[in-house]
Amino acid sequence: MLMNTLNKNLASEITQILSNHFSNGFRLNSPIEISRFRRFASENKCGIKLSDRELSEAIKACGTYFEGKVYFVSTQVIDKIVKTINSYFKDGHLVVFYSEFYAKNEKWLFEGNIVSEEMLNVILSNLLSKLNFTKTYFGIAKGSINNVLEKEILRVWGNKLLLTYDHLAERLPYIPLERIKYTLALKSGFIWNNNETFSHISKIKIFEEEKSKIINITKKNCTTHGYISIIDLPFESISEHNHELSLPAIHNAIFHICLSDKYEKKGKIVFPKGKSLDALSIMKDYCRTIDKCTFKQLLNKEEELTGEIHRWISMEAGNLYLVRINKDTYVADKYVRFKPALTDKAISQFIKNEDYLPLKSFSVFSTFPDCGQEWNLFLLESYCRRFSKIYRFDTPSVNSRNAGTIIKKSCTMTYDEIMADAVAKSKIVLKEDVVSNFLFDEGYMARSTAAKSNEIISKVILLREGRS
Repeated sequence: MLMNTLNKNLASEITQILSNHFSNGFRLNSPIEISRFRRFASENKCGIKLSDRELSEAIKACGTYFEGKVYFVSTQVIDKIVKTINSYFKDGHLVVFYSEFYAKNEKWLFEGNIVSEEMLNVILSNLLSKLNFTKTYFGIAKGSINNVLEKEILRVWGNKLLLTYDHLAERLPYIPLERIKYTLALKSGFIWNNNETFSHISKIKIFEEEKSKIINITKKNCTTHGYISIIDLPFESISEHNHELSLPAIHNAIFHICLSDKYEKKGKIVFPKGKSLDALSIMKDYCRTIDKCTFKQLLNKEEELTGEIHRWISMEAGNLYLVRINKDTYVADKYVRFKPALTDKAISQFIKNEDYLPLKSFSVFSTFPDCGQEWNLFLLESYCRRFSKIYRFDTPSVNSRNAGTIIKKSCTMTYDEIMADAVAKSKIVLKEDVVSNFLFDEGYMARSTAAKSNEIISKVILLREGRS
């Protein structure tokens, strides 16, 4: 781009010197660079009769200015850039990312003195001003980049049911692979299949009859139970005419195509929009069906079904409908043969004249009757929770640390009152840390917390005053 007042011969001489001697750019406002330029001009017998300021302005007008330097970019290179981009957009593409365009054409761009993608941005915005330019990409499309990329991906998808990252990257050479991946993950219409392979809901066949059946079953179950598991929906025929899809892809496709307008999904659970997901009820229903499982499997099932893990939910559901025979294992009731009368008698030998006793106080089980499983604190807790005729079990929070107390059903004290009673009888000093450590060490609580100690201390003071 030459200044109107610049002589064509002079412009030619300047560009020739820039091209031959300043391939790394001419730094403006540098007396040294001006001196070098005049020396090269003299060697080339160029009659440049301009002041330093005028010469600097002329050099700037004859090249491309970028970050304090002037570079000579030939007409041939400019033409090649324009031709390459116009051809790309003519094929239907919507956007080009500078980073990808530069990376894939770096050899001839760098040789043409375009030294970075940022410089490319400057040149392109001057050459193709009618296009839409941002800091990272330019193109003929407007709007959110994620929406534009979604259109781009769908435009090149073709008739295939499944495409991989590599397939899409090959078809969209000037879009970074990471942006393609991000769009596939962000936009719900794209369905993950496996091994970096995706489908799109527009490519998946679900007939109206199948859709109506799924909607009706979902509505019925959500009305009755509040939710339905996606695995309980009829999908066999859908799998048949979409046989390339994996089972997770089928499940997600069913949800997005048939149910996403009125329902939400967490994990495998579908429930009405606007309603909260009752993970505890879901795990209770699941535990009713279990024959035997580990605690880890129970947690995995919770995550699979609800999309989240809350240890207390799995423990509470397991405690209500299963027997915990050790720290790691839950079994159905049929695997344990409790003898309540004899077991309660064995417990009474420990509790004797008291109304309660921490679970951890039971150290031996030689007097306990055979029940088909080896007695331990976990099994004893399960027994007192659901099977004992005389005792109950309570704890501030469900846990795997055997923290909690076996209490006579005839005892009317709350758990806080029981802890206060235990502290009052212990004669310990009523300091936060002392009381907190006592309740933790004796097994009344699963963790030592000073906040709870303050409440207990207030109750203990009243109890001790009443007993004095």
